[in-house]
Amino acid sequence: MGIAEHKGYDRLVNFTDAIVAIAATLLILPVVDAASQLGSHDADAFIEGVFPEFIMFALSFAIIANFWLEHHRLFRLIDKFDTFLIFFNFVWLFGIVLMPVPTALIVEGNADDVVAVAFYIGTMILISLMHFVMCNHVRRHPEFEHGASRTTNGWLSSLVVTIFFVIALIAGLVIPQFGLWGLVGMFLIPITMKIIRRFMPVRQTAGRSAARR
Repeated sequence: MGIAEHKGYDRLVNFTDAIVAIAATLLILPVVDAASQLGSHDADAFIEGVFPEFIMFALSFAIIANFWLEHHRLFRLIDKFDTFLIFFNFVWLFGIVLMPVPTALIVEGNADDVVAVAFYIGTMILISLMHFVMCNHVRRHPEFEHGASRTTNGWLSSLVVTIFFVIALIAGLVIPQFGLWGLVGMFLIPITMKIIRRFMPVRQTAGRSAARR
């Protein structure tokens, strides 16, 4: 598994951010390709024609942005890493890079395509599950953390998100017409987490870190 390392931490974070930025940029390519083939068509006809593609771009972009934000919240709490964290960070990145593919499949097909929807939501399950694994690993290794006391129950949030995506996947498979509509429930997750955290104790790590010194 390896020991905790500090050297190269910034390089790991910068590399991750660059990959996420590239993946998010690739999402817009179907719309760009459609714009390049506009020809003599009016802009309003073009906008009407690419509206479904733009909606999928916006949805996938928002999802990647949310995944990045949760990743940022985790990595700003630590300044060390080990081989385990690097490995699962790469698997997390694999899911992020994969996101444009199921997005394009849905754009080219339709939102009722069971296989495309399963691929799309399944990719999000992979990403959120990898984030849960990383959060739980950091929770078990407080020596990775730095600074003052804080809570590290981000693992709970990632677990709730993973469970939500699994439920959305099952619903989409059982009721194909349900399609991507189940993802609308994502907006309820922050409210759910606020309710859960009211009953969750805050784990303080400063005392443990000081004791290790």
